[in-house]
Amino acid sequence: MSDSAEGAEDLSQEIWLAIYHGLPSVLDVRKFRSWAFRIARDRVYREFRRRKLPLEPLHELAAEELPDTAHPTSGIDLEELQHCLASLSLGHREVLMLRFFEGMDYEEIARVTRSTLGTVRSRLHYAKRALRSLIEQTTL
Repeated sequence: MSDSAEGAEDLSQEIWLAIYHGLPSVLDVRKFRSWAFRIARDRVYREFRRRKLPLEPLHELAAEELPDTAHPTSGIDLEELQHCLASLSLGHREVLMLRFFEGMDYEEIARVTRSTLGTVRSRLHYAKRALRSLIEQTTL
């Protein structure tokens, strides 16, 4: 995302400072994770918009950087999964990543994305459906 490691460190420090300064507003400790995630997400998106950076497609990441969630018997390897995820819309990819890679529940995802619970459920439903279709096309 950043032109330099220093830029990424600066953004990371900005995120942690925002989290630190906002801590008094967190009334429910159970909501901390999604609250902090939303701050990080918003700061990163703001930086992308400010610098007019294109969003990096997921397929440009190394396969080793993805969590090892694909089972050997699932019929799809990590590279194929990466390619399928990269083909999804940003909204669908985001909810899938938050749910299955970050392990967030629907309420946490709703707080992070500032969406309603119904929107999260709908987005996950259609995202899983689209991903299943892409995987089936890939494995044929």
